[in-house]
Amino acid sequence: MAKGKQTCKILKEIRKQIAVENDIEFVTSECTYKGDCLGTCPKCEAEVRYLERELEKRQRLGKAAVFAGMSIGTLLTAAACDTTAKVASNSRNGTEATRNDPRERETEGMVRMHTVVYDFDSTYYQTALKDKFRIRNMEELTIVGGKIPYGYTTQENWICKSFEELIEDAKDFNAPCFLGGEQKMREHLAAQLKEDASSYNGDVEVSFTVDVVGKLHEVAIVKGLDETLDADIVSVFEQMEWSAGWYRTNHHQGMNFECQCIKKIHFPIMNE
Repeated sequence: MAKGKQTCKILKEIRKQIAVENDIEFVTSECTYKGDCLGTCPKCEAEVRYLERELEKRQRLGKAAVFAGMSIGTLLTAAACDTTAKVASNSRNGTEATRNDPRERETEGMVRMHTVVYDFDSTYYQTALKDKFRIRNMEELTIVGGKIPYGYTTQENWICKSFEELIEDAKDFNAPCFLGGEQKMREHLAAQLKEDASSYNGDVEVSFTVDVVGKLHEVAIVKGLDETLDADIVSVFEQMEWSAGWYRTNHHQGMNFECQCIKKIHFPIMNE
């Protein structure tokens, strides 16, 4: 096995172990990267950011997060398979990029990986991204923001030097989708809400963030019908699993991205 692939596999196992030991639900997929692996990529870093968020939640609840005498920060730094520190800098149109600190740490046998994470809001989506987004198998799903990672090395022949270049080079951005699509989601909601699914008339709008592994966070009701129903919907959405947002470009293999959405639900729920 190539050194980069072996490094990636080892660090992925570390992340899995961190999740298991801390009772964190963690779903990852096998790497499908073709070619010489660098041992580091934005997908790996996104998994680390997810673990960091979950561990912070545990710490706020007073739960310890230390393994084998090492702090979580130390372990996650190792598990990130990244060779650079990152700082935030603002760019135009309300987007924010997370760029590499120039004080880079070299790792023997590894090519330096650069990562940028571009934030976008609903305005930027409407003006620049909408034509590239594909919303499949979901009805009345609105995109309101997200974080799009882009990774490259200085050895690559093609590098996107700005968010605009990345959008231009992208073939499409696939929006998040409930596993099974719109019909399965209706069936799931009807089953979970039971009598609530048929005893109300009107629309509910729920906002949420789908992270890079398909988990939902920051679930909230934007437009509700009833306090009890609204609370039940939030509870159901917090337990849902979706396909994460995913994009691909003409020159690079695609990767998952975090996406903020609003979904409209019609009551009574009709299973067609």
